[in-house]
Amino acid sequence: MAIEDDEDVCVSCCVCGCNCITTCICLFVAVILNIIGLVCIASLLVWMMLRSNAVKFQVHDAVITRFDLENASNSNLHYNISLNFAIRNSNSHIGIHYDELEAMVYYSGQRLASVSVPSFYQGHKSTKALQTVFQGQHLVLLSEHGLAKFEDGKKLGVYEIDVKLRIKSRVLFLHLVTWPMKPTVRCRLKVPLDSSSKSSGGFDFQSTKCHLKF
Repeated sequence: MAIEDDEDVCVSCCVCGCNCITTCICLFVAVILNIIGLVCIASLLVWMMLRSNAVKFQVHDAVITRFDLENASNSNLHYNISLNFAIRNSNSHIGIHYDELEAMVYYSGQRLASVSVPSFYQGHKSTKALQTVFQGQHLVLLSEHGLAKFEDGKKLGVYEIDVKLRIKSRVLFLHLVTWPMKPTVRCRLKVPLDSSSKSSGGFDFQSTKCHLKF
């Protein structure tokens, strides 16, 4: 019976010529490359699923209890803003690890404040509620038009603010976890001034969808 020599065994295991010691290394490298390939394929599939609006962000409740300047000549803005977010993962195959989530609120293109949300995991087919409060004071530079717009908002009891979510997340697909992704979420809101979510002019806050970008 013919005996297959070591060199033939090695060549059959990997393309390079090698002895039996390096055969194990070749096999190990092949396994690692296969794993990397699977992760890349899974990441591509997950990216395609996320791009198809499988994950949606919206602000379902918002209210401002304070939003005023110290005086006409001072642009130090005092604010107290409460925002309630809903994150919907409608996909039945993926879960999401939110390692970092920072919410930032802007007025007239200027950032007022930011808050960080503790990390969490969101399973498939689920909705996660987040509550954020922005409170304090900040110097804002308003043009003549900006001051006029501020006064209009004060009369109506409704202010236009922008919100940005900066996210660092990983996606669980089958038994694979992707590398971190860093999408951003932007929301443009009209928020009433008082504690009952209703302005003096009868404006009720309308649940607002946000825009997700990769």
